[in-house]
Amino acid sequence: MGNTALEILKSSIGFLTTLPVKGDVDVLRRNLWIFPYIGLILGTLISIPAFFGFGVLCLILYIALEGINHVDGLADFGDAFFAPKNKKREAMKDVQTGAGGVAFLCIYFIVLYHSFLLVKAFEIVISQVFAKYSMLLLLTTSKPSWNGMGAYFMEFARKRDFLAGAIPLTIAVLEPKSLFALAFAVFITLCLKYYSRSRFGGVSGDVVGAANCLVFASCLLILSLHISTIWA
Repeated sequence: MGNTALEILKSSIGFLTTLPVKGDVDVLRRNLWIFPYIGLILGTLISIPAFFGFGVLCLILYIALEGINHVDGLADFGDAFFAPKNKKREAMKDVQTGAGGVAFLCIYFIVLYHSFLLVKAFEIVISQVFAKYSMLLLLTTSKPSWNGMGAYFMEFARKRDFLAGAIPLTIAVLEPKSLFALAFAVFITLCLKYYSRSRFGGVSGDVVGAANCLVFASCLLILSLHISTIWA
């Protein structure tokens, strides 16, 4: 029996945000297409302060609403990235955050802080949609590196999830330069996929979380360049 739209929405909000909504994670992994739609909702909520000129508050709201699950994935990926080749898998699974993870997190939050001060509210929404689509792209086109959260979600991944989840990307046409940000988001995601395949044998849940963070920050940074003569 298929799940109702409300069940899917509640399950995805409950897992991908800190909002107090109860859902079933099994429902979410059978409906991965919902990821970019949650990016649309989450991005809209995060962007509210930007409407009133308080971009710095967007960073606080972002951390409060998305939580640390994806940030933790970024930290683990950072540790693995700087680890010796024969210890990358071990570094990824280590619960302790090392220097590599700290470096990634510092750069990440500096970029977010800088970008939130400059971007428009709509550009925050776009960046969140792209970030969540990057997660969907990895989950539907990769194989798991080991048994874990990534493998759990990939079990029911289908190509039609990939297609249905692409619909929210069409909002990019409302701002021409966001198409460049979308292309860059796909580029980053594919780089992560092939790097992870060569170093870990596949994609893990931490890599998926890292993709969310890296794509979000990169797209915000690119879109913040509207103050530059590049876009003049």
